[in-house]
Amino acid sequence: MADYDSGLPIRSEADGTDERVQTKIVDATNPDTQQMEVDTDGNSHVEVHGNRADDAADVVLNLSEEGKPNPRGDYEVDENSEPASVGMVAGARSSNNTRVDQTEHITSIEDSGGTVRAMDMSLHDEDGEAYTANNPLPVAISEFEGDEVCDYQTSASVASDASVNHDYAVTAAKTFIGSRVWVSGSGKLKVEVQLEDGPAAGTYTTKFVGFNSTSNPNVNIPLDKICGKQVATANVRLIITNRDNQPQDLYSTLVGIEK
Repeated sequence: MADYDSGLPIRSEADGTDERVQTKIVDATNPDTQQMEVDTDGNSHVEVHGNRADDAADVVLNLSEEGKPNPRGDYEVDENSEPASVGMVAGARSSNNTRVDQTEHITSIEDSGGTVRAMDMSLHDEDGEAYTANNPLPVAISEFEGDEVCDYQTSASVASDASVNHDYAVTAAKTFIGSRVWVSGSGKLKVEVQLEDGPAAGTYTTKFVGFNSTSNPNVNIPLDKICGKQVATANVRLIITNRDNQPQDLYSTLVGIEK
């Protein structure tokens, strides 16, 4: 009968004086020198490599002393003596927006005293052009940003000693911050600036009162940001009273922002 290829089992005693079989994980080409190492703690030591796309030498995966993949960028002599190099990478402006466009490295610079290392900054306009004397940076000086409000009202032929209300209802989900009230007429007049006590409250609190005169026929009231602030859907009211001895037209403007 012809023989055939077969494998025989290897048996060994777990303990005793007899010979025992040892199994090693080795390199097939150099089994004597290239073997997996097991330390005294019973831990096997292997190197994990990344496969280089350019066919160059493979790169060893670095782990921190904590035994974790190393994303940490801070240096600690005992736990992270070889910190990862983590940084921001900017992509070149391209319609493709792919990895090959991510070639711009954000850098930092140290101050002259050597105490601060700050991120480099370069301000440009929406077209990528640097701000210069011929391309200045537009700046709006304001304590608050928001939607500008310029609410104007004309009240015709207001009788002597009669009053008219100029109401402005603050937009829903917005806060109104007043900056100025301007009221004018051909004769004497009085202006009272009020804030409604809440949305649809129906009651008002006076914040400013102003009068005109022969030498100053217009009433110009700068509104403080605290006294001129109103909540959403509540009213800002200007009560304008004709204090002249005959009817006159009254003109009023409320200026501010909503945010």
